[in-house]
Amino acid sequence: MLFQQTITTRPFTPWLWQDKENKRLLWFSAAIMVLSFAWLKFGYPYPNFMPPDSYSYLDAADKNDFINQWPIGYSKFLRLVSVFSRSHLFLVIVQYLLLMTSVLYLLFTIRYLFAPGKWLFRIILTLSAANPLLPHIANFVGSDSLFAALSLVWFTQLLWIIAQPGLRLLLFHALILLLAFTVRFSALWYPFISIALILLVNYIPKRTKWLGIGAIALLLLTFIGSTQHEYHKRTGTTQYSAFGGWQMAANALYAYAHARPIARDDVPGPFQDLHSVVNQHMDSLRKLEVWPYAKIGVYYLWNLKSPLITYAKQQRDKDSVKKKYFIVWAQMAPLYGDYGRWLIKEHPALFLKHFAGPNLVLYYKPPPNFMGMYNLGQGEVDSAAVNWFNWKNNRLPNRFNDPSIHLMDFFPTVLAIVNPLFLAGMLLFFCFSGLKQCSKTSKHLLTCMLLVWIGNCVFTVLSAPTELRYQIFPVVITLPFCILFMSWVVRSFQAEPTPSLA
Repeated sequence: MLFQQTITTRPFTPWLWQDKENKRLLWFSAAIMVLSFAWLKFGYPYPNFMPPDSYSYLDAADKNDFINQWPIGYSKFLRLVSVFSRSHLFLVIVQYLLLMTSVLYLLFTIRYLFAPGKWLFRIILTLSAANPLLPHIANFVGSDSLFAALSLVWFTQLLWIIAQPGLRLLLFHALILLLAFTVRFSALWYPFISIALILLVNYIPKRTKWLGIGAIALLLLTFIGSTQHEYHKRTGTTQYSAFGGWQMAANALYAYAHARPIARDDVPGPFQDLHSVVNQHMDSLRKLEVWPYAKIGVYYLWNLKSPLITYAKQQRDKDSVKKKYFIVWAQMAPLYGDYGRWLIKEHPALFLKHFAGPNLVLYYKPPPNFMGMYNLGQGEVDSAAVNWFNWKNNRLPNRFNDPSIHLMDFFPTVLAIVNPLFLAGMLLFFCFSGLKQCSKTSKHLLTCMLLVWIGNCVFTVLSAPTELRYQIFPVVITLPFCILFMSWVVRSFQAEPTPSLA
């Protein structure tokens, strides 16, 4: 029965390429990929851009910067791809191939480790490979597709570390962690899961464990230190993530907007000037019939009327030497981060109620936002895109008169079904003694999946407003395990003996 089988001793690579069923499935997957990509490019021949992210990435890639408003990894990836071609089509193809390769790596690892039935796995593979989210996210000039691919490799490697650990795997795992770290701040919690699992797997030799953990620590601390040094050199501040400071303050303001105002003199000295601007802003908003912060989003980060942007502009105007906006933006981040943490400590219940609570709802049913609109309905792009891709003009043709990508409207509902089904299947699995019936390895593998799912949910809900493009990685890993759990539940009930009527 599912989750009770012994893992085959046949090496993965020969098994993957020599097994007849695997060959059929790989060719089938390749056909799905070609059809999906052709369908995507017929309707949307140019990439999808999301300002200001896309143009900031391109600008940092063009200047070969080491720090930027967002992590620098995707800009370095753009430069690497540009060595071979500046074609926008080539970029999207590379992104799609990397994403789909990581998806197939996960799926065939699941087949190897759990040995689901032939038709059950065919269903899992078809639903996963034909997922329309995958080509659409690969069509963005943004870090989402690359980060999803790296996250899938990271998670799949965790499964292999549990099943067949080895020093080479651990060292490669450390490299993947580093790459994910450079691409998205969302990877901040990944090393904790990796190190915890390496420590808990008791059949890894101690020397191998500490070499693996040491490699993770060395690579990540080197990158963090280099980033802090670059920030100090360019902005005079020592920090790892300037965006994190702004995000912390923005999140906290959604809670403070519903709190009793705190007087300027009751606030710690370093925050008093900023807090005065915040209070003035809150007073002006309370006079409006519709509050712009009624729903959590990007108001406090990007709206020109945001008190965070207002205060940053005031500090810039005070300086006799006009600094570039990025320098001022980065210099504000440590103050904003400390201020945000202070506000959250002052109003923890309001933070949970007015930020974490609504964000949990968004996690349950994430809005499409950027994924629901081709280039936000704009027919033109910034000059940064024109220069990078060597286009003759800034016009972006669209074969459809409607810029809305209506297919994306269905996915919030799909996720609202998949995640509860996964949780229900998992709970039934636990309630009906599923763990007791598992093989030891399967038990550890399922525990890993649960830890990653919970870790992603908690970090996402507490860190930033959720939208569909942030959920590619959790969707891809949740769907196959949801189907596995539900299959186990169905088969368990079918296997129950019928009570005798005699």
